[in-house]
Amino acid sequence: MDEHAAVLGPSPEERLVELARQRRTRPLDRREVAAKAVPAAAFLLAAGCFALLSGSHRALTPPAVPLVLAFALLSRLEVESGSGSAVPTQLAFVPMLFALPLRIVPLAVSAGYLAGAGADVLGGRLRLSRCLGVVGCCWFSLPPAIVLQLAGEQPPAWGDWPLYLLAFAGQCGADLVHTAVHERVARGTDLRALAGTLGRVYALDALLSPLGLLAARDGGYSFLALLPLVVLLDLLSRERRRRFDALLRAARMQTLAMTDPLTGLPNRRAFDEQLAGELERLRGVGGGRLAVCVLDLDRFKEFNDRHGHPAGDRLLRETAERWQATLRRGSLLARLGGEEFALLLPRADEEEAARTAERLCGATPAGITCSAGLACWDGTESGPELVARADRALYAAKTQGRAKVRLA
Repeated sequence: MDEHAAVLGPSPEERLVELARQRRTRPLDRREVAAKAVPAAAFLLAAGCFALLSGSHRALTPPAVPLVLAFALLSRLEVESGSGSAVPTQLAFVPMLFALPLRIVPLAVSAGYLAGAGADVLGGRLRLSRCLGVVGCCWFSLPPAIVLQLAGEQPPAWGDWPLYLLAFAGQCGADLVHTAVHERVARGTDLRALAGTLGRVYALDALLSPLGLLAARDGGYSFLALLPLVVLLDLLSRERRRRFDALLRAARMQTLAMTDPLTGLPNRRAFDEQLAGELERLRGVGGGRLAVCVLDLDRFKEFNDRHGHPAGDRLLRETAERWQATLRRGSLLARLGGEEFALLLPRADEEEAARTAERLCGATPAGITCSAGLACWDGTESGPELVARADRALYAAKTQGRAKVRLA
């Protein structure tokens, strides 16, 4: 089934967004518990040690609490992107680095994230146990705080841009390591699949950091001047969510329209469209190999009459599962209707196509046999003409005693 997901389903990014939405309210499995609990505990230990072992000449001022609350609010303005989301927390995080004692900034960040997640938990949009992951996500806050602490908790100054660049690099590096470990342990995801998503997240952070630094330079409650931008980002995040909603609905409708409901395989329409696309591609590159195989279960009507239609449906589903399991990546198996199936084999010659058809016939469930007709593209014919030749080869296999593979 995975082989035709890209043909029928949503795009890779849309699938990641859909899975991320589903995970938010789903119980954690053992791998996810480990992937979230260990980084969260390690972060709290590291942040606690940093707070206890570091000194500070800064005092807590009245804007500290509003800053943490602003961070909590910003953490809920999620711009969906792949398996995660970009959040404009940099607008509050950067001022926190210059308004709060640096030794408590990582813990303040975790408090802000938990406050934002708590609102989602109360609203039923996030499962309580998943707050473990929220704490683990705070690793990004530790390197910038350490870098600026080692520099002496200096007030913001544009001339210190190399220092801020180092702090930002540490922020992205810590987040990258945490994300890579979490995704690998929790879901077995290769970091390369998330490269685009992470690039967009870090780009947003880079764009918002100078604005946060402007607010930090003026001090006090000047960060409130960024509220209009926050409203704009909220509107953009809502619009992006609505766009993904529409895309996912359209993808589901397309899947329904192009999927056989009994076996879950692509239907005739999906097969015809994929065949037309392959032929167009081959003509565009000046030719190539392509084979079509039409398969039919022998004496299926007799099986239905003898065992009943429910048994016939089970046989069709089992046949589809067995055949799908034998195919190489890139092949497309479809149910054309009744007991007839079709197989599209890009880049396959006559010998390879024949071996594949024999393998499928050998994988047919016990109690029934299968006949198959093969045709390889001649370089000029249309899709319907190619399928018609495979059909004639199937007819020849049927008339010659069934349970055979015949090449057009």
